[in-house]
Amino acid sequence: MRLLFLSLLALFLAVAIGSVAGSDTGYVIMTISGWTIKTSATFFVIILFLSFVAVYFSVRSLVRFWQMPKQIKIWHHHRNQRRAEKYLTEGLIYMTEGNWKKAEHDFCKAAPYSRSPHVNYLYAARAAQELRAVDRRDEYLRLAYHHNPDASIAVGITQAELQLSQQQTEQALATLKHLQYKQPEQLQVKQLLLDTYTGLNDWQSVLKLIPFVEKSNLYSREQIQAKQLDAYAGLLKEAGKLDDEEKLNTIWVSIPRKLKQHFYLIEVYINERLKFDDTADCELLLRGALKRQWDNMLVRLYGLVVGSEANKQLAVAETWLQNHPREPVLLLSLGRICMRNKLWGKAKDYLQEGIEVQAIPEAYYELAQLHEYEGSSEEAAECYEKGLALATGVKD
Repeated sequence: MRLLFLSLLALFLAVAIGSVAGSDTGYVIMTISGWTIKTSATFFVIILFLSFVAVYFSVRSLVRFWQMPKQIKIWHHHRNQRRAEKYLTEGLIYMTEGNWKKAEHDFCKAAPYSRSPHVNYLYAARAAQELRAVDRRDEYLRLAYHHNPDASIAVGITQAELQLSQQQTEQALATLKHLQYKQPEQLQVKQLLLDTYTGLNDWQSVLKLIPFVEKSNLYSREQIQAKQLDAYAGLLKEAGKLDDEEKLNTIWVSIPRKLKQHFYLIEVYINERLKFDDTADCELLLRGALKRQWDNMLVRLYGLVVGSEANKQLAVAETWLQNHPREPVLLLSLGRICMRNKLWGKAKDYLQEGIEVQAIPEAYYELAQLHEYEGSSEEAAECYEKGLALATGVKD
């Protein structure tokens, strides 16, 4: 378009000059240093025009020559950008395909040409992680920070994620605590800290962090509750391992009422309480829970705890037979309660009935104990053998 315009302009000027030359009879006289030059006005105009054009293009060429280094630099910059985009795109494709070696290679190739080399080094660190190249991973993270110190949080989060993926939990915790100190309200850091504390079984820290995470809407209400349940269950189990009944009960009391009604926590708490002698209050707890909703695990525990009133505990369990007849776990618990009450015949009936409905190892074990008490060694041995076969899945 530009060339066409210039061609038309030249044609127009040629026609105009030709027209003037045909009708104009004037002339121009110039005296320079004693020399006199006489020429026609038309020729003078042509020479003047050509001189202007020559000067214009000469100046323009000089300007372009002067700007050539800058233009070359711009050209190199654009070429490098195209290279960076090409290698980055290929690297992302290889990463998606799981070709980590080629992905790492392309990310490293892209970095020197990129305006944001730290992004390429972060991707390269992830690829190196998948290749189990921990040293290269850490070097890429160092280079990412070196090229953009302002992206220290992004680099730190990536480092913590990769450390967690490599089971370097202690190192990840140190990284995240440093990030939390720099940006206390950073949500991704809080989320990773929660995962790290969970991995370390640091349940107190998990519970302290949950209220902050809950406000951020990073997790659903159900996910938050699941994390709370796991944390309190972890604390209860820790107290049980320490054989610290007082601490166990203190933790149970500290649990919010709504969570305390959850069957999972009740089960964990009762299992730990069974390590100690006094379980009278556990019978009341289980009775109340089973009144709200039937649960076989809690029914099994009901047969293991010792209530303050043995006869009443048996009577309560027998009332459940009305709605849950021939329930193997209930029959097992009834057998156990009867054995504690020394109701041997009744205990044997419940245990045998439960085995008829569904043979379970625990029922065989209790029945074997009963046979031993009665002095029936052969029957006891047979029950032990059948129970062991069920428990191990090995048959004669």
